[in-house]
Amino acid sequence: MTEKDDKYAEEEENLTQVRSIIKQLNEDKPSKERRREVVVRADGTKVVRVTKKRKVMLSARDKRRISRRHLAYAMALVFIGGLAIVAFLFLRMSAMSSSSYLSEKQLELQQSWGASSVVVEGAGIEGTSFHLTKLVAEFPETSMIERVELSGLESSLELSSFFSSVVKSEELKIERALVVLRNGSTMQIPAFQGKELWNFRRMTCADFSVTYADAEAAPVMLRNAQAYMYYPHVSRASSVLIFNSGSLQLKGWKTVNIKEGKVTVSSSGIDDFSIHGTTDTASDVAEQRRTRIAFAGRIAAGSTMAGPYAVETDNMSLAEFTKGRFEHFLTARTVAVSQGRISDKATITLAVETPEPVFNGEFHLKNICLSSFPAMHAITEHIDPSKRRLYNPLTVYRGYVVLDCQDETMSLEIPEDGIVERDLATLRGKITLGADNVLSGELKYGVPMLLARVEYPDGRPDPIFQQQGDWAVLHTRLRGNGNAPDDDMAEVEARASIARRERPARIPFNEMDLDKLTEQMKEGGSSTLLEQPASQERTIPQHPSGNPFESVEDPFAPNAPF
Repeated sequence: MTEKDDKYAEEEENLTQVRSIIKQLNEDKPSKERRREVVVRADGTKVVRVTKKRKVMLSARDKRRISRRHLAYAMALVFIGGLAIVAFLFLRMSAMSSSSYLSEKQLELQQSWGASSVVVEGAGIEGTSFHLTKLVAEFPETSMIERVELSGLESSLELSSFFSSVVKSEELKIERALVVLRNGSTMQIPAFQGKELWNFRRMTCADFSVTYADAEAAPVMLRNAQAYMYYPHVSRASSVLIFNSGSLQLKGWKTVNIKEGKVTVSSSGIDDFSIHGTTDTASDVAEQRRTRIAFAGRIAAGSTMAGPYAVETDNMSLAEFTKGRFEHFLTARTVAVSQGRISDKATITLAVETPEPVFNGEFHLKNICLSSFPAMHAITEHIDPSKRRLYNPLTVYRGYVVLDCQDETMSLEIPEDGIVERDLATLRGKITLGADNVLSGELKYGVPMLLARVEYPDGRPDPIFQQQGDWAVLHTRLRGNGNAPDDDMAEVEARASIARRERPARIPFNEMDLDKLTEQMKEGGSSTLLEQPASQERTIPQHPSGNPFESVEDPFAPNAPF
């Protein structure tokens, strides 16, 4: 290749490099952007319009300057927006504090509650604080509620309240709330109508009361309770009311001092409620044990407030639930049987059409004391003298009875396994007291066979008893009245005296050799109860309380927690 050819090849290579550099520079330098669009003229012809926009190449400094400018614009917009929001909130606060706004909400509240009138006093909004001095709502005669009075309402509003015109807050505090019901009405939950006027997640009330228009005829009233209400679900379809302190006044009965209570309310009525308290008064502080009572149940829409509802009690006199009609010959105190949900074995029906509430069902008792019946004297004549003091009067540690009150007739039934103490006695039967206080029914007293049969060498009980397994049973029929109880013991004794003529001679207790008699009876194949006479001994523990029938291990002892 010639020198001239080498020169041309080198120039060609240099030219290629220059073109590459120029191309790269052209890509980075400012250029023009073109945009094409079709334009239709007035005469109908179409032309292509080309718009050119020069593209400028920016340095890093220019980019920083533009970013700072954009940031300044954004901050200005935020500031202006903040001022606009503050101005809007101020205007909304002023508008929501105006009398026209409050009058409008008062009318909407009346319509949404279905009230016949709503009176609001001292309502206002200062900043984000809402306050209302008093609100009184009257309801038509078709409503279960006659009147609602609220006073001393305070709340701190959320900012969203001023955008939605709906008063919203985490908590609404109420100094006093009074709900007045109509006498004789059935359960009705007022239907909410219209749009939502407020949204409080929970409400607290320092003094909450529920009463009736005619307080003297009210079956039950709630007084001066501290209440707390919240909505368990987002849908707000139901609400839960929890209260403590206060008093529950039952017509014709004792007042219950509330310890705690819970009520669940929905459109279908009161879904469930439970109330725990005591009937003690200030003068009862010296007592070793406090009383306890609990109520539970539900009230469906359309039903009356009478019940019945479940009830459980502890350390209360049986006379409280029987109008005192059996206390001349039968006394006892109640004992709780559950530590969880209240059972429905015992019920209370409120005094809607009766002068006092009516109790029915199974009542568990302790220290059951039976006295006054002539049969008790006959029993002590035919048992071991060393045991007679346990039957004068007869006191059984634990048991239960079933109460049944229909109109003015009250009966107390002792089931077969209701009152049993193996080394002492067993009772069963039914005692009825009519409206005229006339006593009727029957009682079967059982004493351990060992205590009743050692009176005879043949090992059989005295004829006043009937042998039933390990028990000697005395069957009597009741008569007389509640204040002077009597039975047919004279007839039973007359029949027994005839039967004694065919029996061996009775051995006086003071002449008995019990050990020798026991051996003789064992040889004769008598009851195995005689093989362990010592096991039938009733030992009475000594307690500081002085009550021989209260076990040290009793779960309901005086120091048991409420």
